Amino acid sequence: MDKILQQFLAIAECGSFSRAAQLLNVTQPTLTFNIKKLEEGLGVTLFKRTPRGVALTPYGMTLFENARIMRKLYDNTIGRIDRQRIQAEHAISIGVGYTWWLLFLRDWAFERRQTYPDAPIHISVGNQLRCMDQLLAGEISMFLGHETTGMAAEFNTRFVPFGYARQGYFVRRGHPLSDKPQGFEDIHAYPFVVIGSPEQRYERLFLRDPDMLSSPHLKMETSFSSNSMSACVDYVLKSDGILRFTSVLAKELAEKGLQQITLRADLEERPARVGIYATNSTEHSPLLAPLIEEIRALGASKLAQIELH
Repeated sequence: MDKILQQFLAIAECGSFSRAAQLLNVTQPTLTFNIKKLEEGLGVTLFKRTPRGVALTPYGMTLFENARIMRKLYDNTIGRIDRQRIQAEHAISIGVGYTWWLLFLRDWAFERRQTYPDAPIHISVGNQLRCMDQLLAGEISMFLGHETTGMAAEFNTRFVPFGYARQGYFVRRGHPLSDKPQGFEDIHAYPFVVIGSPEQRYERLFLRDPDMLSSPHLKMETSFSSNSMSACVDYVLKSDGILRFTSVLAKELAEKGLQQITLRADLEERPARVGIYATNSTEHSPLLAPLIEEIRALGASKLAQIELH
């Protein structure tokens, strides 16, 4: 808003040149000079002297009423532009699996909302293959999940690790496999429950490696699949199905009534790296690079806490 109009409003609201000068941190002669210049430009007198200071003339009242509207419009415009700037600089769109959402990203998102209340947050919770599809389509800026071995180089992605995690096998209490250590052949004798979409549609995300595509983890017999974790848990509780899921959430799944299958002593699921997938273009992005590092550090800290316990 024009500086002289701001000074005019301050004088009118204070009723005094001297008080307005103190409020604006300028000298009284400066105010007097600027108002005289404004009056000369308009060809009218805006203030009249009174024993207590100054009062508006009818011309001054007309300017005052309209200048207040102008100030309000100006302030609203500046506020709206500032909100747009915050949205552009701090809006985020992240894909994440249920594990990392429950483990730490949920709290992080809520805290970020407190810091940047005008910046929208979009979280796509789902299986990591679906998240990769969204990343490649530009619908999300990054996603958290297990490292996908054999990712085709043509997709121009990078992986920023923050730790390791093992997969576990979860069943209802009283399941035939729940009473003693089991081997993989025993586990694969039962149908699996999958959180996410059928994976065949995502095969294009992998190298055309016959050994990889014939992996038992990719060719498990699936009896039920859903994008809803709650639906999958409900199904396992009512069936002999097995849910293969990150073991770091064993405590949370136990609270829902699921028990982790104990593997035989000679068997162990190899830990897989977990981290953040993003396109290579984000490495030097002034907006996304610091955000990726912040989430990486938080994920590493959370996994370290779990290992200590």
